[in-house]
Amino acid sequence: MAPGLRPSTLLPLVIVLAIARPAAAQPDPAGALRIESPSAGKAFAMSLVLPGWGHRYANGGRWGGGGTFFALTDVLLWTGLAGTVWRRNHAITSYETLAVMGAGADMEDKDRLFALRLAGYRSVDEFREVSLRNRAWENLAYADDPANWWSWTDEADYLRFRELREDSESLGRRRTALIATLVANRLLSGFLAARSARNRGGVDVALALRPVRSSSLPAVDLALRF
Repeated sequence: MAPGLRPSTLLPLVIVLAIARPAAAQPDPAGALRIESPSAGKAFAMSLVLPGWGHRYANGGRWGGGGTFFALTDVLLWTGLAGTVWRRNHAITSYETLAVMGAGADMEDKDRLFALRLAGYRSVDEFREVSLRNRAWENLAYADDPANWWSWTDEADYLRFRELREDSESLGRRRTALIATLVANRLLSGFLAARSARNRGGVDVALALRPVRSSSLPAVDLALRF
C-alpha cells in the first residue's frame, strides 16, 4: 500500500504500467483495475494464422527472437512452396507437350498411370507384349483402346520425357513436405506462444480515494498485486 499519492502523480504511474503491460485493462466489480494477462488460446489461434503473431501478442507487442524466427520461417516456406508448385507445373506441361509431339500420344484427360506407361514402354505394342508375357490380361483392353496409343520415334525424346516426369514426381513429394512443414511450424509456434502467454501473470491495480485533513484535494491509495 502506498498512502498519500496525489491525483497528479497517479496518471504517470498508470501510463508506465500500461506501457510495461500493454494488455487490455478492464474494471473489476470490487473497485480494482485489472490489467489482464494474455490469453493462451488467443495466442495459439493467432499463431495458426501467422506463426510468430502469437508470440508478439504474448510478449506485449514485441516480436522477440522466437516470433521473428517463426514468421521468417513461414515466409521462406511459402516462397519455397510457390517455387516448387511452379516448377512442377512447368515440368508436367513440358512432358505432356513432348509426349504429344514425340510419341503421338493423346494427353487429354489422361491420368498419372498413362504417363507412367509412356515412361516405362517405348510404344503401346511393347506394353501389350509385356502384358501378354506376364499374363496381365486386364491390360489388353487398355492397350487396344485407340485413345491410349503411343509410340516414341526418337530415343532422346523418350529419355527426356522420363527425366521430366521423374522431376515432376520429385517436386510433388517436395510440395507435400513443404505443406507438412508449414502446418508443423504453425502448431509449434502456437504451442510456444500459448506457453509464453500462460507464464505471464496479470496485475491488479486497486485504487481508493480518501480525504486529507491538510488539503482540500483527496489523496489516492494505490495497491499493486502481481
